[in-house]
Amino acid sequence: MTIQASQREATAAPAKQRGMAIIATCVMMTILIPFMGLAIDVSLLYVDKTHLQAAVDGAALAGAHSLSRGTTDSAQQTAAKLAAAEYVFANFPSGFLFSSAVTVNQTTDITIDETVAYQRTIAVTGHVTVPTLFMRWLSFTSNTVNASATVTRKDVNVVMVIDRSGSLAESGSCSAVIAAAQNFLGYFANGTDNVGLVSFSSTTTVDFAIANDFDTATTSASTIISNYQCIGSTSSAMGLWTGYDQLVGLNQPGAMNVILFFTDGDPTGVNVVMPVASGANCRNSVGHLPATMTGVLNTYINVSQWFGLLQPTSGGAALAGMSQYNGNEDTVSYMTTNGGVVVTGCSFQAVTATSPWVTYNIGGVTNDFSGVPVTDVYGDDLRYGSGSSSNPYQATTMSGSLIDLSNAANAFPVTMNGELSAALHIIQGATEPATLPHSGHSLAGVQIFSIGLGNAPYPLSVPNLQAVSNVPASPWYNSSYETGLCEIAPTLADLNSAFAQVASQILRLAK
Repeated sequence: MTIQASQREATAAPAKQRGMAIIATCVMMTILIPFMGLAIDVSLLYVDKTHLQAAVDGAALAGAHSLSRGTTDSAQQTAAKLAAAEYVFANFPSGFLFSSAVTVNQTTDITIDETVAYQRTIAVTGHVTVPTLFMRWLSFTSNTVNASATVTRKDVNVVMVIDRSGSLAESGSCSAVIAAAQNFLGYFANGTDNVGLVSFSSTTTVDFAIANDFDTATTSASTIISNYQCIGSTSSAMGLWTGYDQLVGLNQPGAMNVILFFTDGDPTGVNVVMPVASGANCRNSVGHLPATMTGVLNTYINVSQWFGLLQPTSGGAALAGMSQYNGNEDTVSYMTTNGGVVVTGCSFQAVTATSPWVTYNIGGVTNDFSGVPVTDVYGDDLRYGSGSSSNPYQATTMSGSLIDLSNAANAFPVTMNGELSAALHIIQGATEPATLPHSGHSLAGVQIFSIGLGNAPYPLSVPNLQAVSNVPASPWYNSSYETGLCEIAPTLADLNSAFAQVASQILRLAK
């Protein structure tokens, strides 16, 4: 009897265990299913949140870009809020992963803070309701997902330094440059960003003093650009320094300060004080021999040749006693002044005009002067460097303490070195020399963004322009100084795109 009872108990044990397993499974399923549902619902929430965050991030950037639309701050804020909201709606489609429509209230969810000087901060928040699939069994039917993004846009101070030399007319590019420069203005916010306009050829003029009403001024910057004539040589160093002076005078170190430098070729002129040789025939009106003459020393760049000294104009108007060519402010006479008195009798004054170009008869120019000074009127070194792989400056030969004027091979290096030295001084935040309106002052952090047009009849040195902007692609890049941007437009068809690319890069860096 005892043995039979034990056998019955032994056979009954597995049945009890199976019952407990069923109970345990039911209990575990009761616990696991909600956890599995929670995991699935949380995953859906995460995907929706990630997608919404991407949409809001892009919306903040789109809003910051749109702060340039409109001529008043109110109009610009309205445009920015509308652009930000539309970007969210376009990039988070209704019903994405079971969610309801996204909401962005332009009044409460998009704000623009202007309390910090020289910058505006746009903040965007988006909301979307995501239903639960499994957690509704526990009475959790939906969740609201929020995402926020903030972008700060610095105000931009940009001085356009535009080449209007004769090579642009010869290549038929003048009108295309005018159109591209006008389009460039449209990327910036009137009333907030400051834009200045400087043009250069043999002379350099401030055509629109840097200000934030460039679009609404009585004579707008765009209108001024439309009247440009292309004639004369290429005094790049003078143009760069004049652009820098505009930024120094504005004195907004908290903003983004940029020089847009456009040219279609290498420089052909530098501003110098030329020492007059003792045997020169130059005399002023009272018969005295001047010791020096101030002007733009011009060269040919397609051949090694000096072609004379040109007196620059003052404020766009020719100085007394000077002639003009085709109504343009670039003079074609080598008449210069010494203390306000017109100088005559110099062999380098002889000029033969042939439309649309001027043939310069330099005659005894090398006899009129003792040599070329080693620095220009801005302190730029005209003879610095060796032209080696580690140094962009071209070597020159000397005659005593002056650059040898009898060596025509020095003509090209002098102008190139002047341009490069000017650019280096500017990105270093140099103190302005006495020859500029804001002498004794400086501004750190200025960047030079250059555009080179490659279709001119005379060569454009891409490495030289890259060195001017100090870009990483330059063989002479120096990370210790401000890095700019260099865009090359091989043909006129590429010109507008190059200006647009520079504008986009400026606005990108301003954020």
